[in-house]
Amino acid sequence: MRREQQILQAAERLFHERSFDGVGVDAIGHEAGIVGSGVYRHFSSKEEILAALIDQAADALLMKLAEPDPDPRSELRQLVTAHVDFAVNHERLADIWQREHHILQQTHQRGFLRRQRRYIDRWVACLDACYPGHSREELLSAIRALHALMTSDTTRRTGSKAAPRLPELLTALALSAVDGLVLEGPAVEGAADPAGLTEPAGRQTAS
Repeated sequence: MRREQQILQAAERLFHERSFDGVGVDAIGHEAGIVGSGVYRHFSSKEEILAALIDQAADALLMKLAEPDPDPRSELRQLVTAHVDFAVNHERLADIWQREHHILQQTHQRGFLRRQRRYIDRWVACLDACYPGHSREELLSAIRALHALMTSDTTRRTGSKAAPRLPELLTALALSAVDGLVLEGPAVEGAADPAGLTEPAGRQTAS
C-alpha cells in the first residue's frame, strides 16, 4: 500500500473517532506508522488530508448511482438506496462527509462543491417531481434532514454492533420520512407516493 493511502486510512479512522479538530498531525503519523513530520512529505496540511478524504467520499457515493430514472418514484428509491449503501459500507467516510466538509477552505472546496451541487440538484429535481409545491429552500432542508437520517448510524459507538438488516431499516425510515413533504390541497392532488406508504381511499385494514 502506498504511504499516502496509509496516511489517509489513518486519518479516516481518527477523524471518525475524534473529529477533525480533535486530531493532530503527529497522531495521524503515529497511526500510519511514521513520525508526524513524515506526513508533510505527502500532504501539505491536515486540511489537505481532509480534502482528499472528502473527495474519496464523493467518488464512492457518486459511483453508486446509475443514470437518472425518468420515473420519479424509481429515481427516489435509487437515490435513497445509493445513499444508504454508501453510509453503511463507508460509514467512516460518510460520517466525515456529513460532519466535517464545512471546515474546508476555499482552496479545497471547489471540487467538492461541484460534485455536491450535482448530487444535490439531482435530489431537488426528484423531490420536486414527487412532491410539487415546495420552494427550493424547503427541499434543501428536507434533503439535509434525510441525509442526516441515513448517516445517523455512523454515530454508533466504536465497536458496537450494527442493527440487523440495517440497510433495509434506514431505507424504510428515509422513504417514510420523505412523505412528510406531502402538502394538503388541490395544488398537489395526485402527487406521487414514492414510498408506497399511503393506503388508497376506502381501503380497509384488517383488525
